[in-house]
Amino acid sequence: MIGNLETKWFYDVIALEEYRSFTLAAQKRNISQSSFSRRIQSLETALGFSVFDRSVNPLQLTPQGKTFVGYARNVLDDMDYQLNRIKGLDNFKQSIRIDAAPSLSVILLPELIADYKDSHDKVFFVESINVNDAVFNLKEGKSDFILTFYNEELMNYPFINHKIFDSALHLVTPCDEDGKPLFSLNGDVLPLMKYANNSYMGRQVNQVIDRRPDIVFMLRFVSSMSELLKRRMLNGDGVGWLPEYSIQRELEEGKLAIMDESLSLKIGAYVYRSGARLNQSAERFWRHIQSRNNRKE
Repeated sequence: MIGNLETKWFYDVIALEEYRSFTLAAQKRNISQSSFSRRIQSLETALGFSVFDRSVNPLQLTPQGKTFVGYARNVLDDMDYQLNRIKGLDNFKQSIRIDAAPSLSVILLPELIADYKDSHDKVFFVESINVNDAVFNLKEGKSDFILTFYNEELMNYPFINHKIFDSALHLVTPCDEDGKPLFSLNGDVLPLMKYANNSYMGRQVNQVIDRRPDIVFMLRFVSSMSELLKRRMLNGDGVGWLPEYSIQRELEEGKLAIMDESLSLKIGAYVYRSGARLNQSAERFWRHIQSRNNRKE
């Protein structure tokens, strides 16, 4: 079957996935719409399954199509890389595409990339985006990795995962210059610096708040970015839940204090990817992530 696949079809299917329009994709590929349609049909015949669901508008990838488009992108990336090596071009760099939860993109991702020995030969495309958008990109083959928190959907086939670390979310209060907490749980109405409801951390925090109606919060500020919430708290503007990995220094220096550890939440950070083969650079980065944790253990 592989011998029946033509390279140009791979470029065709990527163009159609991008534009979701036969007319626009055909223009992009500089051929007539009728010829473009025949090439997509020839590809699907050779594959033995439909890549696109044409019964909806705009057309969508089928479950098999989502896997294939990611495969097609990586095959073309690898082919370009190998051809440039043969030509003796040393300046060709394969891309590694990473979507990351906002808090992890600031705290963890720079560290992951910094200690990757082959990073100077690669181009990293990093986006700090909403987790729902990141999951969509991974499903559609538009990213190689997602760095985020526990996601039940991504724990199962066709995705694979690797845990980076375990941590916790703590309800913390700012402290005065003497290290004394500015707010307490003893009857105070607590100004709340809160995660957005549609974020992973926002959903976790909402569950704790719902379980403790005896604690009165007054919503003052909302953001999906841990660092921004932390800055507001350090300014003395209110209390909120922050990840342990981002506040260790502030706790040690007495700038923040944990209000009640019974209100803390366990969280874990993961790297997710498709089970399909990635390009060589992305596969090496995946092995680096796995070996990095093994070294720490």
